[in-house]
Amino acid sequence: MNLTRWMALACMLIAVPAPGQEPPVATPPPSSNRVEAGAGVRELLPDLGKIGSEVGILGGTSWNPYQVGRGSAAGGFVDLPLTRAPGGKLSYQILLSLSSATSAPFSITDRVAYVANLAAGADPVAALAGPPSAPFPVIREVTSRLRVLQISPFGLKWTITRLDAARVRPYFVAGLDFIVVITRQDPLRDESLIFAGSSPFDDPLIGGLVAQAPELAARGYPTGQGNIDWGFHCGAGLEFRLSKTLSLNADYRYAGIDGTKHSLHTVSAALGFHW
Repeated sequence: MNLTRWMALACMLIAVPAPGQEPPVATPPPSSNRVEAGAGVRELLPDLGKIGSEVGILGGTSWNPYQVGRGSAAGGFVDLPLTRAPGGKLSYQILLSLSSATSAPFSITDRVAYVANLAAGADPVAALAGPPSAPFPVIREVTSRLRVLQISPFGLKWTITRLDAARVRPYFVAGLDFIVVITRQDPLRDESLIFAGSSPFDDPLIGGLVAQAPELAARGYPTGQGNIDWGFHCGAGLEFRLSKTLSLNADYRYAGIDGTKHSLHTVSAALGFHW
């Protein structure tokens, strides 16, 4: 009996907390002493600028395909860094450029005008000679107006950074293109005896044959013949760094249209903005 009483008393002493004793309280883990490292942690490619990207506008001179000759070019580009490359960095480039030119005068033969002269009652010799023996000119002088839109959704740019101390960076570019070509032929003189100075044979010609209907011209429809080809480009240039965020670029680019059947050469200067 005494043993039972002492065991019950021991259990009660264990169950009752000592005076002033509080149950343990869970405490949060200590806060980290790590601080934000600043702008450096957001730099994708260290030592290449802020993140090594660039956007620019360009303008220059072009030598155009289809024997059109010299013209002008304007456009823009975006460079996004990919990885380091031997001596510098490799960037992904998107390029958009528009070249414009007008050829020297040359002669064309308008076979549709010849048929129209025959339909008007002229004999074959007079139909070929055109005015004044027949209503419409067949052999005439024109200039060819050319617009070449170069769209490069995928390109690579290798920039050499070993000359950064001199604020100069050579670079090489290459890419795949979509080429949109739009042409029209403008007669030098209005020679038709009928509809003089208007369609079908005195307005800007489509394919060197016939002008569009006057009703379409009145609605503002563009006159011309267009086509889309695939191509590629390659080139080289120099980047002169004016400040941390501004540069002046000078480069040469060669573009092959429909493989290497036709070519477009461009020499341009560009203003680049870096971030």
